[in-house]
Amino acid sequence: MKSHASCPRCKGHNLDLASYEAVMVLRPDLALFTVTCPQCGSKVSLLHPIPPALREEVRFAAIEVGAGGLN
Repeated sequence: MKSHASCPRCKGHNLDLASYEAVMVLRPDLALFTVTCPQCGSKVSLLHPIPPALREEVRFAAIEVGAGGLN
């Protein structure tokens, strides 16, 4: 699973989800990520599967804030 996405404004394919500013976990495998496009500077929020490289980080963050459902 890729950890990059496309910017809906400039169509750049370089949104790195690992550089998220905010993330809202909706399911153990799905989150709403907010990132800034390095090409056009737009703040972009997008629904995207949680990349395998980020799953442990997201799981740990959820535990730290007492969020449930990420067993």
